[in-house]
Amino acid sequence: MRGKVLFTRGAAEKNIVVNGLPEYRHEPCAVRDISVLVQQYSQLIVKGGWQVISQQGIIYAKSADDRLKRDAMEAVGGDGSPLSYIQAASCYHHLSDYTRKGSWLSESSILDDSLVRNLDLFKEWSFGQVHRSLNPVFFYDSLLHPVVIFFSHHKEGIETIQKSIHRFDRESYVLKFQQRNWAIQDRGDERSRYYK
Repeated sequence: MRGKVLFTRGAAEKNIVVNGLPEYRHEPCAVRDISVLVQQYSQLIVKGGWQVISQQGIIYAKSADDRLKRDAMEAVGGDGSPLSYIQAASCYHHLSDYTRKGSWLSESSILDDSLVRNLDLFKEWSFGQVHRSLNPVFFYDSLLHPVVIFFSHHKEGIETIQKSIHRFDRESYVLKFQQRNWAIQDRGDERSRYYK
């Protein structure tokens, strides 16, 4: 693990106000340009001549020569900073909200140590003391791929903490995403179960 940088959850939030945000709807025949969603992140851009397109509940990257690519993140560029990768991971989930499938990870569910302390203070934290930081983290893996990890708190059904791993290509913001339960708190149990 090289170049490790810890962030607060605020780093994953949209930080530019833009006009003309598209609605969350899936019209069967509508083709919509949703590139404006990327413009809400200060360190990201839509590459010159590219667009992010929503069509029939699927999002695509449309290249400058009008070819559709199945990975919308191909249209995204940035300044290569650790913050840009944190924002790109968050943007990936925001774009996924415009698909049929949607995304289970939202900005409001992302944890950091300060939020955990506040939740614990107000007796809304069922997981006891956590012996590691839950801040968003950026680093390079052993093959020099940028990696971003988020921990997120979900209260639907059984209360869980999920670990989300975003592994980016070395030369772009295209990523592979994995998500798994990191801790489960069944309200009938006295103790939380943590996973490695």
